[in-house]
Amino acid sequence: MPEVLHNIHCDGFEAISLTAKSSKNLSLFKSEDSNRQAEQLRIFRKLEKKLLLFNTSSFENQVHFQFAYQTPVQRWFPYREGYSVELVNSFIKSLKISGNIFDPFSGSGTTLLAARNNNINSLGVDVNPISVLVARVENEKYSTFNINNIRSQIETIKALERPKQEYQTTFNLANKVFNADILQSLLHFKNYIKSIEDKKIRDLVFVAWLSIIEEVSNIKKEGNGIKYKNRKRTPSGYINIDKEVWENQNFPEDKFVFVKFKLYNQLEAIFYDVVNSYGNCEKRPKIYQGSCLEFNRLFSDEIELTFFSPPYCNCFDYFEIHKVELWLGDFIKDKEDFRKLRNTGFRSNTNSLNYKPIVYKNKNLESLISLIDTERLWSKKIPSVIRGYFDDTNTLLNKLYDQTVHGGHVGIVVGNSAYSGVIIPTDTLIVEIAQQIGFKVKNIFVTRHLTTSSQQKKKLSSLKNYLRESVIIIEK
Repeated sequence: MPEVLHNIHCDGFEAISLTAKSSKNLSLFKSEDSNRQAEQLRIFRKLEKKLLLFNTSSFENQVHFQFAYQTPVQRWFPYREGYSVELVNSFIKSLKISGNIFDPFSGSGTTLLAARNNNINSLGVDVNPISVLVARVENEKYSTFNINNIRSQIETIKALERPKQEYQTTFNLANKVFNADILQSLLHFKNYIKSIEDKKIRDLVFVAWLSIIEEVSNIKKEGNGIKYKNRKRTPSGYINIDKEVWENQNFPEDKFVFVKFKLYNQLEAIFYDVVNSYGNCEKRPKIYQGSCLEFNRLFSDEIELTFFSPPYCNCFDYFEIHKVELWLGDFIKDKEDFRKLRNTGFRSNTNSLNYKPIVYKNKNLESLISLIDTERLWSKKIPSVIRGYFDDTNTLLNKLYDQTVHGGHVGIVVGNSAYSGVIIPTDTLIVEIAQQIGFKVKNIFVTRHLTTSSQQKKKLSSLKNYLRESVIIIEK
C-alpha cells in the first residue's frame, strides 16, 4: 500500500525565521515572504481538506519519457514530455476498463498504444500535426505486404546518392539551425520521401526523417524551447563557439553519409518493431487533429476511461520546442501559420493566449494569484495564463463529464508550478474543479517532487512538498 502523506501540510513551516542581524529592508522582505507562504499554506490546507494524497514511488519512473528511446514503438519519435505505456496499463487493469479509452492530448499516442495492447478501442485528439502523424503511424497495422515495402524503401534510401541540385526551404532560420551540407541532405531525403506512392509507408518513413532532425542539427530541445549546441556554459558564463568551428568538431566530413546513416538506423529500428508486431492488434485507434476543448464535435462515442497529461501550467511552449520540425516538415509555411497553430492550444503559456474571455472563476486560485509579486515576473501576462489554464481545464472536464459513462474514470498526470515564490497547486485545483462538476475523487498519487531554479528553491523551502507531480483519478 502507498504511504498516506499525513504531514504534508506543515513540513518545514516553522523553519522560517528572522534574525536580529538582518537589515531593516531584508527583514521586511523576509516578513512579506513569510506571510505569503503562511497564506499559501492556509489555501493548500483548504484545498486538501478531506483529500487523501498517497505517496507512491512505484510510478516515479513511469510519469516521464526517460526510457522512451529504449521502448519499442515509442522510440519512433523522440518526445521529451509524456509518460510510459506501463503507467496506462496499470490503471486499465486496476480499474477493469473494457470500454472506449480517450486521450485529449494524444501526443505520441502512448495512451492509444496501451489501449491497443489491451485490445480496447481508443480515440485521440491533438492540435499538433506532428503528434497526430506520429500517433497514427505508431498505431497503424502493417501487413506482410507493407513490411516488404518498408524493407524495399530502406534499401532504396541506403542506395541514394548525394544530391546534385540545391533545395530551398521557407524556414528562415534553417541556415543557423543546420550545417549547409546537412540541410541539403535532409531536404534531399524529404524530397524522395514525398515521391513514395504508398501513403502508409510514406508517412512511416517521414516520421523516421522527422525523428533525426534534432540529432543532426545545431540545436537541442532544452527547458522552454530550443538552444544552440554551440553555446557552451563555462564557470564565467555562456560563450558562443563559432558555428563553422563547432560543426567541424562535431560532424564528420561527409555530411550526406552522416545524415543517411542516421535515417537508415532509425528506419531499421522501426522495421524491427513492425516485424515483431509491437502494439499490433485489431483495435486501431481513431485519431483526430483539433482542439481538446472541442473534441465533442469530432466524435460522440461514450468514454469509459480518459487518461492524459495536459501541458503543465508552467509557461512551457510545446510548439516552440517542435518549431524546427514543424517548419522543415512543411506543417507550417509562415509565421502566421505558426501563430494560428499556437492559438489553438491549451492556454498554458504566454504565446497561447487567444483573448478568449475567462468564464470559470475560482476563489482559491484568485487568492494565490493575488500573492504573486508581478514586479518579479518575467512577463506581466502570467496571471492571465494561469486564469486561462484553469478556465480551459474547467471546459475540458465539463465535456468529459458529459461523454463519460456512469462509473467511468478520468486519469490526469500533472505537475504543480511556481511563480515568484507562489506555488500553483494544479493537482488539487483540478480536483476542486472536478468535484464542482460532479466527479468523485478516487485517488491522488504523488509520484515525485519537482525541481526548480535555485532562486525559487530558497523561496519555497518550507513549501517544497507542494512542488510535485501527481496522478489524479476521478470517477463519474
